[in-house]
Amino acid sequence: MYVKNVRGVVNFEITNEFANNLGTILGNYVGPGKKVVVGRDLNAPSQMIKRSFTAGLMAAGVEVIDFGVAPIPVIHYNRDFYGANLMITISKSHLRPEEVDIKIFSDHKIPLEQRHAEKVPWNQIGYLRHVHEFREKYIKAVLRHVNTHIINNKSFLIVLDSEEGTNMPFTPQILNELNCETIQVGRKESGSDSDLSVPDPKRISLVSDLTTALGADMGVLLDNDDDRVVFIDQKGNIIRDQTILGIFAKYALEEHSGGNIVSSVVASLSLNEIISSEGGNLIKTSVDNVLNEIDNSNAIFGGDEPGMYSFPEFHNCFDAIFSVLKMMEILAKKDTTLSNLAAEIKEYNRTVFTIECENEKKDEVIEAFTTGFVAEDDINTSDGVRIDLEDSFILIRPSRFEPLIRAYIESKSVQKLQELTESVKMVIMTI
Repeated sequence: MYVKNVRGVVNFEITNEFANNLGTILGNYVGPGKKVVVGRDLNAPSQMIKRSFTAGLMAAGVEVIDFGVAPIPVIHYNRDFYGANLMITISKSHLRPEEVDIKIFSDHKIPLEQRHAEKVPWNQIGYLRHVHEFREKYIKAVLRHVNTHIINNKSFLIVLDSEEGTNMPFTPQILNELNCETIQVGRKESGSDSDLSVPDPKRISLVSDLTTALGADMGVLLDNDDDRVVFIDQKGNIIRDQTILGIFAKYALEEHSGGNIVSSVVASLSLNEIISSEGGNLIKTSVDNVLNEIDNSNAIFGGDEPGMYSFPEFHNCFDAIFSVLKMMEILAKKDTTLSNLAAEIKEYNRTVFTIECENEKKDEVIEAFTTGFVAEDDINTSDGVRIDLEDSFILIRPSRFEPLIRAYIESKSVQKLQELTESVKMVIMTI
């Protein structure tokens, strides 16, 4: 599964004309008479851009299957049912409120190059079909892929923050099917006045406070696409993404010994230790290649920051809804708490920061770090450059969308972390 992101400011970089033309170009790639599924989040600009995109697909002779407002994992699960050759979702960017993010899901790489968009004659224009039956198909499927019996017996109390944007949101309905009591906050029936699509500190703090005040088993926050999730334990503590990756990876290997686990190159040192101790194999790949590598390596689990987890036993897509159910299954099976599970995963000192860097200098920065270490150091260049040292790692990767260099540094020693951080900043800023 390949995922291509096209991101930009609405009505400036991503205009209706741009979306229409891109839709036609993708329609040319798929071919007349083929099917494409489309969906969006509840954001008004997403609605506008999707309509232009849909018109462009139809102009190429493509039949469009419109899911309306629906979460990414729900659309992805139902894609094959409709015989679609491509999946397109449009949603508010998690980086900036004025941007939209067009995600293109395909089984093969699609070259997005500037070329003339070929439109079909009037009598070959593609059809548009709105569908609704996908809802029950996903709900039944997701419940088939977890142990509903042990979850039902636990009668979990969950504090949920989500903005699924439908009159019957998926997650609360599924939790109700599992005999969970759900305290829901943050959902909007239509429109969205929040600045960002991801859980912000204010929302996280609210869920944390409610979780402890109500004695809930855990709190969860979903983003606008339901492909990212934040977990909060019963004590109100936010659990690191890398810790959640460790919990899921450990459980997957207990169920499927010796399997492959996929993560991006930002993977913590502790994740590698956990997977090694459980007899598994960690494959580190580029940030935009995790889902594809899960397919290629026949992995049993994969994930990435921030809060994105894929369970191929169900489907190979970052699925926040299924992640919540899987976490409840683990808690029920082990008869424990989320804080206890998290305590089993080592958390090392870690810092993440960005430094402004002109696009034309990014390669020079990467080269400087690649050649600055001796041959025996473990170097991964699948996405920028990651250097694994004896008790630390440095990852320098260029931003795909902005004139920035992103740095990830982790160490078992606080002092070593500080030293490496200062060294990295100095190297980048002097180039």
